[in-house]
Amino acid sequence: MSWFNSVSGSNLLDIEKKVILKALEEKFGYFAVQLDFSEFDFLSTSRITLHLSNEGKFENIKFLNDALPFDQDSIDLILCPHTLEKVSNYRSFLEGCYRAIIPNGYLIIMSFNPYSFAGLRSVLGFENVFPWNTNFVSLNRCQLMIKEVGFTIDEAKLFSYQPLFNDQKVSFISLFESVGDRWLPFFGNIYCIVAKKDVPGMTPLKPKWKTTRKARVAIDKT
Repeated sequence: MSWFNSVSGSNLLDIEKKVILKALEEKFGYFAVQLDFSEFDFLSTSRITLHLSNEGKFENIKFLNDALPFDQDSIDLILCPHTLEKVSNYRSFLEGCYRAIIPNGYLIIMSFNPYSFAGLRSVLGFENVFPWNTNFVSLNRCQLMIKEVGFTIDEAKLFSYQPLFNDQKVSFISLFESVGDRWLPFFGNIYCIVAKKDVPGMTPLKPKWKTTRKARVAIDKT
């Protein structure tokens, strides 16, 4: 069972949805991919035409996050809600995203910040349940890796400064938010990064593919 099924986890997901919806504003195109958390349709309001998911009740293609099966320059946007906590090789994963995303396309990453209440719980809790049994990547390190593979950073934001130790109750302390946002901005539990594949002189073209529901190979060039 995932921690996100708890009362506290569900509340945090609701907050993340609002952040992602704002990040998706004014993003257009033909193909958007949501990795993981497919039981939550983060792409529901996206203006991108076709939405692809690889797990959960909205699953319509089948693949592993560590081996994205998309053609080069074929995806307008890839959304990664807590995907970094699951992949085995960060650099390889980000390189795969860069290869698949079209010029001027976007990568959106949502992940836990190790320097936060969430990070403290992950280190001290010794819980064998996602996400507390995974390794968290810091905002700075994540941005550095994203830039190294070729993306530019459009936006990076930390949020949610609440303690995350009571799973069955939502406790909101406004003081933590005001103090954290103003004086400790790098200690938010969650960060969201919007990165762009900015390739000078390149004009994205609509790829021609066929998709097969729950097929092993997601894309076939026609």
